[in-house]
Amino acid sequence: MRITRQYLITLTVLCSLLIAVRADAIEQPYPGPFVENDDLLMVLMPHTPEQITAFYEARGFPKAALDRLRKVCFVTVHIENKSQRVIWLETANWDLAVDGERIQRVNKQQWSSWWDDIKLPSANRSTFRWTQLPAVRDLQPDEPVGGNIILGGELKQFDLQARFLTGQDKRGGMLDIQFRDIKCPKGEANP
Repeated sequence: MRITRQYLITLTVLCSLLIAVRADAIEQPYPGPFVENDDLLMVLMPHTPEQITAFYEARGFPKAALDRLRKVCFVTVHIENKSQRVIWLETANWDLAVDGERIQRVNKQQWSSWWDDIKLPSANRSTFRWTQLPAVRDLQPDEPVGGNIILGGELKQFDLQARFLTGQDKRGGMLDIQFRDIKCPKGEANP
């Protein structure tokens, strides 16, 4: 299934609405930690449990699902290809770590199991799926992509090293983007 540009723009706008306004936002060019160079722009936007549950509650998610969503670290990722070559988003080439120890994203199978346990309706499951960052995607010149990555556990912060192959045949070299000490905001109920 090929996702349209309008769909991606809509997703990015919806995800961006989750961002809390901060006093220093006027000074920041983007609403979270970012890396920008001649090839790409990558922005990470961590969200509080309250922001995430408000978003999904407004879309009809039941309390049991909202309770599960409060226990994870949601980060909206926005990536734009600023180059004139194809950039390959393949999250298998990303390393996430806490204190130097590699961690994994909460994967589709884990979510499916959790949703089965609470008998989450298929409409809610579809909504949840379309808000996630695709695992594999070719980004054509000037094309954006956005969506959430989700980390489990009681994370306070993490590091991310994102590697992107480039070129139509993936032989155009590698882009290596690094983020350090990205905070997982905790809500009022999760200090």
